[in-house]
Amino acid sequence: MKAKRLWKKMRMGVLAAGISAALLVPSPSVAEANILVDVITGAIGATSAYHTYLDGVLRMGNDPVVQKKLFDQDRGERGVDESEEDVAIIDGVMNQLIERGYYALEANSLPFRWSINADESFNASCSAADYISINKGLLTALHGDRDELAGVLAHEMIHGLHQHIAYDAAKQAAIQVGASAISGGALTGLLSDILMNYHTAKNITAPSEKDADESGFWLMASAGFNPGGFPAMIYKMPDSHSESILNPDDHPETSNRLKRGLKWMNEYSFGHVEAKEDSVLIDGQPFLTMAANEEYSARERACLVAGGVAKGFHDHAMVSAWHFTKRPDGSVDFLNDGDAYRHLKSAVHEANLGERLEALVTAAYSKDRETGNREKYLEKEQERREDIDKKREKAQRNTKNNIQSYAEKSLTYNALSLPDLAIHEADRLLACEPDDEAKAWAHAERGSAFYQQDMYDTALVELNTAVSLAPKEARTYLYRGYTLHAVGDYDAALADSQTAEKLAPGVFAANLRLQGLAYDAKGEDNLAMQAFQAYLAKNPKGDVPEKYADALMGE
Repeated sequence: MKAKRLWKKMRMGVLAAGISAALLVPSPSVAEANILVDVITGAIGATSAYHTYLDGVLRMGNDPVVQKKLFDQDRGERGVDESEEDVAIIDGVMNQLIERGYYALEANSLPFRWSINADESFNASCSAADYISINKGLLTALHGDRDELAGVLAHEMIHGLHQHIAYDAAKQAAIQVGASAISGGALTGLLSDILMNYHTAKNITAPSEKDADESGFWLMASAGFNPGGFPAMIYKMPDSHSESILNPDDHPETSNRLKRGLKWMNEYSFGHVEAKEDSVLIDGQPFLTMAANEEYSARERACLVAGGVAKGFHDHAMVSAWHFTKRPDGSVDFLNDGDAYRHLKSAVHEANLGERLEALVTAAYSKDRETGNREKYLEKEQERREDIDKKREKAQRNTKNNIQSYAEKSLTYNALSLPDLAIHEADRLLACEPDDEAKAWAHAERGSAFYQQDMYDTALVELNTAVSLAPKEARTYLYRGYTLHAVGDYDAALADSQTAEKLAPGVFAANLRLQGLAYDAKGEDNLAMQAFQAYLAKNPKGDVPEKYADALMGE
């Protein structure tokens, strides 16, 4: 199959399903498979196919229209979770990850959108266009626990942030093209398909899933969530099903995901905290043994309690910052009442182990001074942050591609009536420190977005700034004209409409509608009728006031 035909097939797949990466999907050691795959990937044409697919999927993944189609399609096909409580939980987790997490969004990536569908299975997925679909069954299984949900949603965000879907699809396309170039020999028919499927699962998809687990852990932790949320969530995850060479698992085994999650939590605590089955240990010393309750297994609770201790160590450089305080009833209080500490504080108070915790924590800080573990682990964390900083800097460079990408997306999001996302992209444009023309574009789109949110005074400030920076941009006068109409300054609205028409004759049909609205507000019905008539001639499905629509429809 030629690359052009493969690309057409892949494009249809993106539009239909978004090419998504999920938390769950469906090892044997097959040395022969890896040897034969080397032959496949070396075939002529594979490199060209790789770049063709990569460029194409990245372009679609950077298109707000595609993102909206995926959003609407998912909700239409799988239904919508109507629970306001569920929506509030997911919105809270996602907004905390986005606003407080340490990550870098590529210049050619979209800001995230998300929705909860009605599917009752345990899963979530992220599309190439950064749309995250969350199954209602995930919230049900995790009892709406914010920290465990953060472990899932950060995983999905990493798929988008690292553009796994595009790069994985491109690698798979290269293999398909390479295999099709080989005729005869051992790699024919069913064997070729089996080997490609195995290679895709083990050497393309699985590494991306491992990266999403690890980078997702550090993302959720950086956003202030309990680092025990990820391994606790794994305990509720369905086990990996049995596999074979014919049905390879493209995700890490559940047991391995758990081991890695516990390891990262230990590293986050600078090596002090472990969760072993139902027990929590601090520097190898038993601290708490947990029991199951209605919502959590004993092992889950151990992870969440250990995670609270780990966060305490990570976020506080000295034991004094834990603020251990003896209460009048003899119990010991510590840290703050943040959500990430709720499991730890509840378990400690229930077992009356505040003094025991204080003694173990104090000893741990003394040990840090001897071993230097805190500095060692913080150095690794700083390296991760520096890698992210490099990506952030790249996305903020004053380049033609960056500026064009943000400008187009801010305009498109406003056209899709998604003002928050339009502002997001306009702000990214301004962060590039562009020239006055591009600055004017960003301020104009911010103004249009605030107008849609009925924040007219704020919109006028933005639009006045845009006009001062680029006084010959017709679009800005049109935006400002609508805003002036909204605040009741009809003469000024007409003046801006006339300026927009002079700068761009006949370009904006919406300008005729603005004139009609302004004349109508001034009581000049004949001029309003003329304007609306001209508007409908250009846009037959346009929206006009009912009294004019009835008269015009009767003609």
